[in-house]
Amino acid sequence: MKKIICLFTFLVIEIIFAQEKTFIPEGQIALDRTTYFEFVQKKRPKTQIFLPDGKELPSKKLDSLNKTTHDQPFTILFYADTIQNKASLVLKYLSKEDVKLRNEEFRKQQKDFEKNRRKLIGSTLTELSLTDMEGKTYTLEDLKGKAIFLNFWFTQCKPCIEEMPDLNKLKEKYNDQNVVFFAVTYNEKKLIVDFLKRTDLELTIIPNDRKTIDQFHVSFYPTNILIDPNGKVLFINELLGGNGLKEIKKLLDKMFPE
Repeated sequence: MKKIICLFTFLVIEIIFAQEKTFIPEGQIALDRTTYFEFVQKKRPKTQIFLPDGKELPSKKLDSLNKTTHDQPFTILFYADTIQNKASLVLKYLSKEDVKLRNEEFRKQQKDFEKNRRKLIGSTLTELSLTDMEGKTYTLEDLKGKAIFLNFWFTQCKPCIEEMPDLNKLKEKYNDQNVVFFAVTYNEKKLIVDFLKRTDLELTIIPNDRKTIDQFHVSFYPTNILIDPNGKVLFINELLGGNGLKEIKKLLDKMFPE
């Protein structure tokens, strides 16, 4: 379920509901969630939070509001002025039509994800190119004969961050085996450098890589993929089946028995 929540906040309710608000400070424009959080992480702007009627809400009350309004669905709209370094969050209550639209979009995303997942599993890669934080590039030819683990994540994905200790343990366990571990994200290098000051991630990080994200049709985060030494895709975790690390560990144990 955490993965679904992450999807909703990342893909579904964004500028589609960003109507003009007369109380938004002059100079601020609507942003999608990704752009907004990248701006916030880089610039740490002064941020205001508004209720739908324009009343300002203290930031410390946002979590409590989230807990007490479960019977009235809402989303958050994002605004910012990158010149003045200011930002606003605006709560928008969802109408029945909004909820219907959100659910329809989610079902479509879910259907497309499963279709692509089934198509990829069992297929053999013909190309792969990954460039890490230091500028080193890994191609499919370079990785020939090695099992490849791909983790897809981004810096504002809570489920992604929560599984990172398990990812580090997985890498440590198979570190002496013929397997390589990559963490692929669309986030830029500068943003990741700041993120790593607070969070430990031992995998080889591949920044700013929308090409690989598109190659594997990733739309849900985190997504974990295992590829065998011959380039065959063995495993992609299911949408509602958790992060798949237990299954991946079993497959690696079969590849590299003690």
